[in-house]
Amino acid sequence: MSGLNRGRYTVQVDGPWRLYARICPPGWEMVGTIQRGLEIGALGKSPAGIYAQINAGDVRSLDQRKVGAAIQSSNAPA
Repeated sequence: MSGLNRGRYTVQVDGPWRLYARICPPGWEMVGTIQRGLEIGALGKSPAGIYAQINAGDVRSLDQRKVGAAIQSSNAPA
């Protein structure tokens, strides 16, 4: 199962986050969508600056270094 890239994050900045989180939690910034292996959800940034995956109200903190790298690679020119 090593081919699934379970440890890799893929971010779509300004992606359709409302598909995974109907509302933006108070004080949060919604960045887009994030995919971790086979899981996909909304990518939010808390008022404290912590990135998290949000799915229907469930909030999971993420590896901040991996999120940063995924955001940078999503903004890289093709």
